[in-house]
Amino acid sequence: MILIFGHYPIEEYQTILLNSKSGAQFAADALQWSFITGFEENNILPKIINLPYIGSFPKRYSKLFYETNKLCYTFNNNTYASYKFCNLSLYKMISRYYVTKKSLFNDFNNKHNTQTLVIYSVSTPFLKAAIDYKRKFALTKICVIVADLPEFMSDSKNILYRLLKNIDGNNVNKYLRQVDAFVLLSENMKERLPINNKPYVVVEGIYNKHDEVDNFEEISNVKQILYSGTLAYRYGIMNLVHAFSKIKNDNYRLVICGDGDSKEEIIELSQKDSRINYLGSLKREEVLKLQKQSSLLVNPRTPEGEFTKYSFPSKTMEYLASGTPTLLYKLPGIPDEYYNFCFTVEKLGIDELAYKIDEILSKSDKELKEIGDKAREFILEKKNPKVQCAKVIDMINQLCSG
Repeated sequence: MILIFGHYPIEEYQTILLNSKSGAQFAADALQWSFITGFEENNILPKIINLPYIGSFPKRYSKLFYETNKLCYTFNNNTYASYKFCNLSLYKMISRYYVTKKSLFNDFNNKHNTQTLVIYSVSTPFLKAAIDYKRKFALTKICVIVADLPEFMSDSKNILYRLLKNIDGNNVNKYLRQVDAFVLLSENMKERLPINNKPYVVVEGIYNKHDEVDNFEEISNVKQILYSGTLAYRYGIMNLVHAFSKIKNDNYRLVICGDGDSKEEIIELSQKDSRINYLGSLKREEVLKLQKQSSLLVNPRTPEGEFTKYSFPSKTMEYLASGTPTLLYKLPGIPDEYYNFCFTVEKLGIDELAYKIDEILSKSDKELKEIGDKAREFILEKKNPKVQCAKVIDMINQLCSG
């Protein structure tokens, strides 16, 4: 098994954060590490070709080239390389394609055995390189982890961006028809992909024990509500801010961390209401600590918008694993079993959200702790790397034996 990934190596993590100008892809990085850990815990030691998913130079990343001279290690001390590529906007995709292809052909020249390439995300450079490899080595199988559907990854109105995305989308659809198996984060994704009768498995998320944080201070004087993630209007963050403003309780605090198109409006409202604290973009470890410190975690994403059918919000897994009570809307991309371990908002509207937050925080500390503990137990037992990745391994084994 060869993983064609874009995670952040432990050895390069701080350097990548330092050079990122518009926030790093923490959720994608965490999920990729969870897959690596899960394969290893199932006694699979995959080879790894890694080209990190970073922002493009010069607008989103401060370096023209991503490069490292360090040998990288997984949590289980499996070694791999993270490859140099040109990070110049637009040309970046060409560079990533050639680097991936070169690595495949130079390091994995194997025509006599079945080789499975597992690609993280619907990435045109990775897909094209894998298909080129498969054309030469016919026993090769390609499996793609579809973290997001390309057409729903951005709501940018920029005409040039949308034109380029349409061109890329046509290529993606052509390449996906040559993929042999799929890992989906939502059952509904199969409606938008050329899966047909090909094998697929749903792994909506993975919680990795390596994400655990210790030595945090509990906040006892106030009831802290936390939102961590992308500050996008379409994700409902402003509904949460306006709902909180309606709750007249000086003992409540709303803490927000992240970046996105509603950032400036949040800052403006935080200056008018001292109970609202905007902390900016934080390191992942700091966010995980805040989740454990808080009284309630809220994901204000509503079921409005077609994209909610085809995604599983990564913060759902994080929130429940923290042991802090969580409030969600019922989204079509989240399996029903999750709603046994959290609170839900049954109706749309700011007033309804405000009422539900106040109702939850009025419960006793004992009751809230019991709910949080059950949620954490569910995630640790049922959604850990070994359990979730076993599903992928079984599918690949059947694919290769067939």
